[in-house]
Amino acid sequence: MPKYIFPALILSILLCSACAPFAPTHTIQPQVRLDKPYSIQVAGQKSDKLWWESFKSTELNALIEQALSDNFSITIAYARLKQASANLERAGADLYPTLDITGGAKAGRTGTKENTGKPSYYDDTQQYKLGAAAAYEVDLWGRIEAQRSASEQTFYATRADLDAAAVSIAASVAETWVDLLRVREEIDILNEQIENNKKRLEFQELRFINGLAESVDVLQQRQILASSQSELPLLIAKEQVLLNALSVLIGSTPLDRPTIIQKELPKLIALPPTGLPSDLLVNRPDVRSAGYQLFSAEWSVAEARANRLPQFTLNADAAFSSSVAAVLFNNWATTLAGNIMQPLLDGGLRASEVARTRAVVEEQAALYSQTVSEAIQEVEDALINEEQQQEYLRLIAAQRDATAKTLEDAQLRYLQGQSGYLPLLQEILNVQSLERQMIQQQAELIKLRISLYRALGGGWTYSLAHVQKSSSDDQNEGI
Repeated sequence: MPKYIFPALILSILLCSACAPFAPTHTIQPQVRLDKPYSIQVAGQKSDKLWWESFKSTELNALIEQALSDNFSITIAYARLKQASANLERAGADLYPTLDITGGAKAGRTGTKENTGKPSYYDDTQQYKLGAAAAYEVDLWGRIEAQRSASEQTFYATRADLDAAAVSIAASVAETWVDLLRVREEIDILNEQIENNKKRLEFQELRFINGLAESVDVLQQRQILASSQSELPLLIAKEQVLLNALSVLIGSTPLDRPTIIQKELPKLIALPPTGLPSDLLVNRPDVRSAGYQLFSAEWSVAEARANRLPQFTLNADAAFSSSVAAVLFNNWATTLAGNIMQPLLDGGLRASEVARTRAVVEEQAALYSQTVSEAIQEVEDALINEEQQQEYLRLIAAQRDATAKTLEDAQLRYLQGQSGYLPLLQEILNVQSLERQMIQQQAELIKLRISLYRALGGGWTYSLAHVQKSSSDDQNEGI
């Protein structure tokens, strides 16, 4: 019966290797409330549609498409994803046996010498060897599986980081594009104001010649004209700077700026449905990444705990040797062995590793909750800011209308000689300032709407890693 003990032992070990007694069993949840709705609710059906297409701008669509493909942050994130994929494959390699093949050949000559010093005969020797060695660590306590699972969760976290980069880059491109169009509208308004100021200056100079205006009126109008002209170079510089920023965002350089023909701000796109804060656990890539990192840390604890228990390794060797290559496989020997290693004294190394990984879990749990809390804050901030921005725009529009009427009255009073030119100049400046302010605040409202889309995330990023991978595989197909 003793000859059956070893096979039975191996079978028992293999059956036990399917167990993972230290695997995480609880569901990870952030330590924040997710059942309370946002302060401002927006109803509607969620969609994975690319939100920027609602602007109906082919130029913007092309910019974001190029950015999602060539942006340097996207490229970096995808390179990290490939590293995580390789690490995952490497971590799973220990689940399978290893097999090594060795071989060699040796030739030599021996002989004896006579008294004359010359050899009397020669003996040529040859030796051929071929060997194979296989090893397999039986994963009794799930250590290897825990290591692989930790790498798997890190891979998922890295993929979510790629999605998060895509969300951020798409919003950044759209915001920069809006800023560019806002500056262009400001330039158009400023040019129009400069022309109007020139006409007013000509009018004042004519009145002065005819004795209907004082010299100070002409000087004040010249001052207003010079002031408006001095602002133009700054806006032109701002336009070029924004084009440079767009160049970098799409993975190019300022030496190769994109061509943007559009000059007017787009219409405000529809509000996205807010849903509940719990939706962010799925829709926000940075939240998903933090959750995966926490899962990875939990599996690292399982690996550290399993590493304190005995490890069992199976080894199999086969060796072939002969002095004649043709009969190499006639002379052979095989061995099968099992080794058990149980750490006894390690200076507290393994115990301290368990404590360290548990502390990492505590850190990642706090980071996960913090990420969720900050994501909710970003949505709340976007909703509140937009609501107040809408009200602010309404009040500015009312102020602009009232100022325009005041300007008409001030101009009439001045022409009738009932007031000086200074009150009229002040109303002109007010109207011109409000015209530009309206454009700036309308652009700000559009950017706040983009921020809301960014804060809510979305499912449109799920296919990004697949698209990037397919593109990379096509490029590396010939390697």
